[in-house]
Amino acid sequence: MSLAAGTKLGPYEILSPLGAGGMGEVYRARDARLKREVAVKVLPESVAADPDRLSRFEREAQAVAALSHPNILSIFDFGKEGSVAYAVTELLDGETLRDRMEEGPLEVRRTVEYAVQIAKGLAAAHEKGIVHRDLKPENVFVTRDGGLKILDFGLAKETSAAPGTGDSLLPTEAARALTEPGTILGTIQYMAPEQIRGLPVDHRADLFAFGAVLYEMLSGRRAFRRNTPADTAAAVLSQEPPEMSGPGRTVSPALQRLVRRCLEKRPEERFQSARDVAFGLEILSPSSGPWSEPRGEGEARKPLGSRRRERLAWSVALVLLAALLGALLLPPLRKHGAVAPAARLRFTIPPPPGSTFAGMLALSPDGHRLAFVATTSDGRDLIWVRALDALESRPIDGTDGAAYPFWSPDSRSLAFFAQGKLRKIDASGGSLQTLCDASSPRGGSWGSRGSIVFSVNTGGEIRRVPENGGESTVLPLLVSQGRESYRWPSFLPDGRHFLYLLFGGDPKSTGIYAASLDSKQTVRLVSTDGESVSAKPGFLLYRSGIRLMSRRFDPDRLALKGEAFPVLDGVRWDSIATGATAFSVSDTGLLACQTGGAMVSRLLWYDRSGREVGAIGPDGAYWEPTLSPDDRWLAVPRFDPEKFEGNIWTIDLERGSLARLSSQAAFAATPLWSPDGRRIVYSSYASAEVFIRDARGAENERILFRQPAFTPLDDWSRDGRLLFYEAFDFRRFHFDVWVRDLRTGTSRPLLQAAHDQMGARLSPDGRWLAYESDESGAFEIFVRSFPEAGERRQVSKGGGQQPRWRGDGKELFYVSPDRKLMSVEIRPGTTLDAGAPKALFQTRILPQVEARNHYDVTSDGQRFVVNSRRPEDASLPITVLSGWMPEKAD
Repeated sequence: MSLAAGTKLGPYEILSPLGAGGMGEVYRARDARLKREVAVKVLPESVAADPDRLSRFEREAQAVAALSHPNILSIFDFGKEGSVAYAVTELLDGETLRDRMEEGPLEVRRTVEYAVQIAKGLAAAHEKGIVHRDLKPENVFVTRDGGLKILDFGLAKETSAAPGTGDSLLPTEAARALTEPGTILGTIQYMAPEQIRGLPVDHRADLFAFGAVLYEMLSGRRAFRRNTPADTAAAVLSQEPPEMSGPGRTVSPALQRLVRRCLEKRPEERFQSARDVAFGLEILSPSSGPWSEPRGEGEARKPLGSRRRERLAWSVALVLLAALLGALLLPPLRKHGAVAPAARLRFTIPPPPGSTFAGMLALSPDGHRLAFVATTSDGRDLIWVRALDALESRPIDGTDGAAYPFWSPDSRSLAFFAQGKLRKIDASGGSLQTLCDASSPRGGSWGSRGSIVFSVNTGGEIRRVPENGGESTVLPLLVSQGRESYRWPSFLPDGRHFLYLLFGGDPKSTGIYAASLDSKQTVRLVSTDGESVSAKPGFLLYRSGIRLMSRRFDPDRLALKGEAFPVLDGVRWDSIATGATAFSVSDTGLLACQTGGAMVSRLLWYDRSGREVGAIGPDGAYWEPTLSPDDRWLAVPRFDPEKFEGNIWTIDLERGSLARLSSQAAFAATPLWSPDGRRIVYSSYASAEVFIRDARGAENERILFRQPAFTPLDDWSRDGRLLFYEAFDFRRFHFDVWVRDLRTGTSRPLLQAAHDQMGARLSPDGRWLAYESDESGAFEIFVRSFPEAGERRQVSKGGGQQPRWRGDGKELFYVSPDRKLMSVEIRPGTTLDAGAPKALFQTRILPQVEARNHYDVTSDGQRFVVNSRRPEDASLPITVLSGWMPEKAD
């Protein structure tokens, strides 16, 4: 539909046509209200006449209109006049990037300037959840003053079938182009492989398109152009583009690596954020060697003075870059009690290719390196180290199963927890040393006077060990008496005093405290539920809810000053298991933090092959999902980060409805169904009581029995008489398995030793008891006869937790240390006859030290409900920033 000059669309008067494309015609128009000229895009009739497509287009327009960024075309309005639907944008003066490139390859320096602007525009939109999906030179506009605007952001892709629906292997426009002989659709040359295949896409598809555009600007040719659209698509899917350098033109190796990283076929192997790409372009430009320009005869005959001036300019640039890096990485300067403003920096670090961050990170005290734990695709937790002036992270050999790394004061070594031990290793790689035993850790810190303090047994006590290893000693004042938890110790600069979080017990006492290695005095500093660290030259950083807060702090007097101020919203923390917060600060004032708010999970159904077959309920902070005996219902604890309480919920698996079951027991956990499915028992961390209630909520809950400490429940015998649970031995500081006779109301120890034994599950015939034990230093699955202790056998190999029986007792399941769901065949007989363990599938159980109770299996052993990490959380980056402190100290 063409509009004549003078046509009115609401308050807009059409002046003249500007152009046309697949998403409609564009006109120059005048806004009668604001007396300015604008651009009006008239949408195709196929969109305007389809209410669903028009509504979707309007929602996308509203989302983009909310953006305010100099490198994104601004949307002013959206409307409909009769049968004509239109969008109103700012009017630009210039030409498209495609028009600019028709004159030949761009200068490399100009290319980098343009690329940085495109990357920053993409980053701004991606952070708002908006993906372009059709980035190409035609959709990038170069204004007269050299600025860039990305056009049609969020509006470019309009298909009749969404990718991934199964209607086609290709998006509609791609499929149509490939089936029309002689037709070349330019979009295909910039589509990411997953987009061509019709799979769901995210922001990383834009990074692939960005790489193709950058390649074209540098080389003067399209990366994947072939004679037919089908050949072009095949090239995108399986071929690499030619070298970018050519006769008379050289592209630096560093810039080539950056482009090819964007063009990786697999999304997880590309850069994970546009902000990282922009940062890489800005940092690399002078430091990796001059950007090479076309070298013609005229350049070769430059006068000697000209070349000297050019070399001088490069030297000055390098000195300025070095000064900038020094400002970022060296401690802030002090003068007359004031802190010089730190150079402001903010960039993100993506997870290593094929890995996901585990929410555990540590900046080196000198601010030069970041250590973090990442989980590989095969379920291994490794420590990685990233130099902050590098673009890649590297894993450290020998750190399998690592958790909660922390640095030595000289920034040379790393300490971490793995396989029930505290260990240390040179951060550059080297020999591994075991320092002492440390089961169920909750963080540690390395002081300046040669001591390490660490929390163990889910925070039950804080211990001390020399930095070179030996017997650890408990700090007597910091030992739980049943419900308290002492977590996340962090040394202060003097190497004697340290901070810790007291959690549990009386809610009024929860908060950050300061203690000393050689004193029994403690000082309460802040009432909060999150861990804290001291930041030089005098600040206390701590989490409160999902916000990272700071307050001025005198570590010598253990005194706070002034009012607290927010540093960062949405800080990532483990609201499901440990309470760990993903942040760290260096002595130089750099702050590293993963954002994303409280950790939540997704309850997913899997079959035996590992195929995901459905989700259960909304996402939430779940743990310990437990199926009813008839597999019709699910009982699961769910934590509410806002109310800071956890309760038991039941889910009707046929109808999908949720109902809260617990009413009085805050922090309720470990639900068990009665054999007839009519009642549920659960325990309370807050009150150390075990409750019982009708599964449909018809009766009020009542106390079944009390214990001195929190009592995790393990199993309920098929005859309804015996309840298996875990009791904490305060003398030896470990868990034992007890059994309670519900008829007599008496309890007795069943498994007692000097090590942890837990997770007991009785076989359906009542003859065998499966449980986990760390007697060898790592948890393994054992099976022993019941009720008498006769035959006993280890059935796992290489570690295992969470045993579960199949309904007929002929198969035992468990989870391996690398989070695989394992199966062991149990053959009936008078003695235990167990087969070799075999892996069924890799799970996405959340990354944490204890993989306790995060799955259950149907009675026929064919389906598994697994408390899983959400796929969208896998790419959450780590943000590094400086300049977060006030510029002047009190």
